[in-house]
Formats: sequence, C-alpha cells, structure tokens
Amino acid sequence: MTEDSKDIIEQDLNKAINFLGQNKFSEAESICNNIIKEKNNSDAYHILSSIKLYKQEFNESIELVNKSIEINDENPGYYVTLGCALSASKDYQNSIKAFKKSISLNAEVAQVHFYLGESYRKLKKYNDAIASFYQTIELSPDHVAANMLLGLVYQEKKQFDLSVRSFKKCIEIMPDYAEAHLNLGLCYLLVGDYKNGWREYEWRKKLPKLSSDNLKKEWTGQSLDNKTLLIVHEGNENLLHFIRFAKELHKDNCKIILQCSNEAMELMANQKWINEVVSEDSIPDHDYHVHIGSLMKVLQCNPNNLSQEYPYLESKNNKIQIMEKDKLNIGVVFETSRESSAHDDESIDEETISNIFNDTHNVICLDEKITKEKLPTFYNEHFNYTDLDELAGFVSSLDLIITVDHLVAHLSGALNINTILMLPCVPNWRWEITHHNTTPWYKSVTIFRQETPGDWSSVIKKVKEKLEENNHV
Repeated sequence: MTEDSKDIIEQDLNKAINFLGQNKFSEAESICNNIIKEKNNSDAYHILSSIKLYKQEFNESIELVNKSIEINDENPGYYVTLGCALSASKDYQNSIKAFKKSISLNAEVAQVHFYLGESYRKLKKYNDAIASFYQTIELSPDHVAANMLLGLVYQEKKQFDLSVRSFKKCIEIMPDYAEAHLNLGLCYLLVGDYKNGWREYEWRKKLPKLSSDNLKKEWTGQSLDNKTLLIVHEGNENLLHFIRFAKELHKDNCKIILQCSNEAMELMANQKWINEVVSEDSIPDHDYHVHIGSLMKVLQCNPNNLSQEYPYLESKNNKIQIMEKDKLNIGVVFETSRESSAHDDESIDEETISNIFNDTHNVICLDEKITKEKLPTFYNEHFNYTDLDELAGFVSSLDLIITVDHLVAHLSGALNINTILMLPCVPNWRWEITHHNTTPWYKSVTIFRQETPGDWSSVIKKVKEKLEENNHV
C-alpha cells in the first residue's frame, strides 16, 4: 500500500469517527465498509463494532471487534469494546477477560477498571469489584460512578457504614446528584435511621419521573383544616404501603383527593376516609399537594415508635370463592415484578418452592404474570384478577399468604392477613434490616430472610417447618 493510500484511509477513518460522534451511523458505516472492501482494517471493523454496540446488536458487535483483534491484538481499545459488548449481552465472565486484557496493555485508563468492577459486581464477586472501583478512584479521584457502585456493593455486603461513606463521597463530588442522595436515603432507611432516611428519600422528586408540573403548593406540615390535599401517585407498592398515613389527615376536616393507578382505583374508592379518587395523570383543584412517599417525612414517622391500627384497608369484593374448607388455603407469589432490576435476586425458582406443600394445602397462584396453561404443578388453582379490589377481596378470604417481595405482601399486610414474606440477604429498603422475623410496618407479616446471599434453602426450610406446625400459622 502506498503512502498516499494510507493517508486516504486515515482521512476516511477520521471522517467515520466524526460521523460516529455525531450519531450519523449510516455515513460512518458506509465509509468503513468501503475501506474494508479495499483492505481489512482493524479500526474500520472497530468503528462498525461500536455502531452495533450502540444499536444494541451485541452479537454483531462482538463478531466485528474480534475481527479487529485478529488483525491487531495489541490495541487496548478493542478489548474495551469487546468487554462492553460481552457485558451488555450478560456474558460477564468473558467481559472480565476482555477488560483484564485491555488493562494488561494499558493499566492507566480509569474507566476500564470501572467496567471491570461492574462485571465483577454483576457476578456478585464483591471483593474483586471493590478492588476495581478503588483502582478507578485512584486513577480518577472524582469518579462519581465508581463511588456510587462502591456504595451499592458495600450495602450488599452489609457494610452499611462504608456504604453511607461512599454515597456521601458521591455527594461531596456532585452535591446535586439526586441518585446518590436517594441511594443514601434508602441505605439509612434499611438500617432504621428514619430521620436521615426520609430527608434523603425526598431527592427522588428530583428525578424526571416525579414531575411536579401543574401542582400547587407542596404540603410540608401546614394546617389542613378545611383544605383540599392532593396525594400524588408513586406506584402501587408505595400506595399500599403509605396510604395508612393519609387516614389521620382526614380528621382535620381535610378533603383527601388521591391519585392512583386504574387497577387501584376501586379499592381506594372503597375507603370511606378518601373523599375522591382520580387517575394518576389527573390534577383536580387542590390547596396543597404531597407525594405519597413524602407523608412520612412531613409526619416525622418512625414505624418502630408508632401505634398503628390493622387492617387499615378494607375490601368489599368477595365475589370469587375457590376455597376448600378442609385444607389450608394458601396464596403464593414466588416471582417479583419481571420489570424490576432486583427480579433475579428476589425471586425463587418454582422447583425450589414446590416441596414445601402437601395434600393438606390448597395452593393458589396469585401471580398475574403466570397463565393457567403454564401453571406449575404444585398449584391447585390460579386466581385471575382485574384490579386490586378484586385481589384484596380474594386475599381477605385466604388462610395464609406466602410471597416474595411483591405488592401482594403490602396488600395482605394492609388487610392484616397472615403472611410469610421471603426476602434476600439484603432486601428492599422497606424491610428494615435491624428486624429479624418481623417488620414494624405490618403486624401480620412474618419474615424469613436468606442467611447467605443467593441461598434460599434456609428460607424454604423455615417456611416448611412453619407449615408443619399443626398445619396452621
């Protein structure tokens, strides 16, 4: 190849890189494909791989960057792209190998150590993840994301002081970083520090999904005598968990208007102390508004010091009966929301849970995502419900609920139904870690927690023993 040809290829690669930076992918692809027609070029393949990675076409990205590496196996950037594509396709073992190879060629790039740490974190190799994140911070002291993930890893290791320190470091670097404040708040709440927890939890309102457009003045404790308070929706779990605190406000001659989802509307309309129920995108006339998750901060609630009444919700829906009088009627949920980032950690394999039941149990599936056609064999029935009022009426007629962290746990707790809640080693912030088998939020809920991360065997053993205690709970 002549020097002129090399110069032309170099110029074309620079053009492709500029197009890539402007997200003009078709232009960049065209240039790279033309280069490759003339001669296999590792950088052209790498640019094409980067485009595929951006488009989330991970297999194609991996194939293309491997062609770059076949031509030149000494470029650390190629291995970074390979590692990112492998990580994005959840092949964390091989992404670790790719990132390590990149580091062996150039150990001075902080972001590669960060990527390596994230792959270790995904595999729950927490000590390796911590080492990688600290290496990231050594190279880049103000690396916010590394401090953030350090906080999350320390939380998984139950080293909550170190978790708090890491989140605070994020905030020190970037004082208005809402996600860092929120994670700090959730950590405080998990360990029962409600004063600091509720304060930091307020930062969730800075996130885009909690817009306050068109809302009037926020209620922060002002008198509600003869005022109208709009309670703003924040999801069904928050609704079921925190609506109890609005009941006290109704006593101040306050008109309560509640935003809620369509599936919660009828259940909430049945609560006599709620004056009006509207859809979650409706904003009727009001004097004050409050997000439902902010009630605890305004009311300065610590559930450990509260005298609470149960049930705090009532259902009038008892239309469906599939109970058996001579058996223990049990409603079961073993899978969390599939959209949740914690789905894999909080859900239990159906085979693992199946051996706790016997012929004296009438086991009913309450998971709306499981169809009757694909019902696991240990179930006797499947209950289909269209809204939470229908579900509440059915739950009220059961003898027992056995569930993972799911809205059913909040609903059965609110209805004061005997409930066994199965939790991972480090649960969602709602299930305070300082309690063992109980929760201050619901007196009818018994908790069995993992003893070792990822191991449900001890939890299943305890549930089975509980069921065998004279066949009642």
